[in-house]
Amino acid sequence: VVRRIFTNSRERWRQQNVNGAFSELRRLIPTHPPDRKLSKNEVLRLALRYIGFLDRLLTDQDPGRGWTGILREDGPQGGLSPNGIQDRCLQPRTCVSSPGKSVLCLLASFGLPWFF
Repeated sequence: VVRRIFTNSRERWRQQNVNGAFSELRRLIPTHPPDRKLSKNEVLRLALRYIGFLDRLLTDQDPGRGWTGILREDGPQGGLSPNGIQDRCLQPRTCVSSPGKSVLCLLASFGLPWFF
């Protein structure tokens, strides 16, 4: 009986830690509306997209930076590349590959809201 109580309390503590970590990650992901409720699955998927977006943004500003060799994005748009912004923006979209609009194109291509 004592062992079961200890195991249950340890599992409760572990679950609270996991939920706290998800809450912290959820606060860092831009969504619209900002208080939108996200499932754990959505949090992880949006976090991956947001990290990819930030990586592309860094790479666009300085091709020697970013995590392009480490992070890969799976899906119809392919992996990350230093010229990924131009590749995506030149696809049939309303985006134009110009300094002012490349960020909006990136946000749209990653499915992220452009109004942080």
